[in-house]
Amino acid sequence: MTHLNLQPGQKLRLGIGNSQTMYSSQVQDISKDGSILIDTPIYSGHLVPVRVGSIIQVIYFTKQGLFTFYAKVLNRFSGKLPLLEIMPISSVERLQRRQYFRLEKIIPFTYTIKDDEEGKVYKGIIQDISGGGLRCKVDKKLEIGTVINCNFTLNKEISVSGKVVRFEELLEKGYEIGLCYIDIDEKMREKIISYIFEEQRKSRLKGIE
Repeated sequence: MTHLNLQPGQKLRLGIGNSQTMYSSQVQDISKDGSILIDTPIYSGHLVPVRVGSIIQVIYFTKQGLFTFYAKVLNRFSGKLPLLEIMPISSVERLQRRQYFRLEKIIPFTYTIKDDEEGKVYKGIIQDISGGGLRCKVDKKLEIGTVINCNFTLNKEISVSGKVVRFEELLEKGYEIGLCYIDIDEKMREKIISYIFEEQRKSRLKGIE
């Protein structure tokens, strides 16, 4: 099986069993037979129990995009560096930049307007979020092209700048705007996408999707 840009040191996110959490890991080695050695994930200071024979979802990010595949756990190794040996059992799926998953989620956020010398802080509500941008409700009219600096909390603090690419006056008070991230750090984008995958995984496990 071909692993698209998967190399030792590559950061991974793992979906394991019925857990609603996506766990962090890292590639340590790739064998000629296609098996991969990865760090056993740690959560809250403890090793995450992973059964040999279980199927896990692997997600990783490169400059070329977002990739995911499923793998079977072949072996576990203890020691100073606890490892898992996994073998991919599905093809690697590549998602284009424009194919970011969009999550409908109500998230309070604050923002400042880039060209506002006073730096006044405004409040708004995120209605859905993706790795490419936000759909929000705000009280202030923001023209297309306006750049705002947004701060909100997912499972971590997020700070991003976005350009208004769409706005619509609502029948009730306020405006709905569409934001496209600009100059976003890829690590920050990774945090957002990882959160979205984690929330979607929770929904699937609860039988909502």
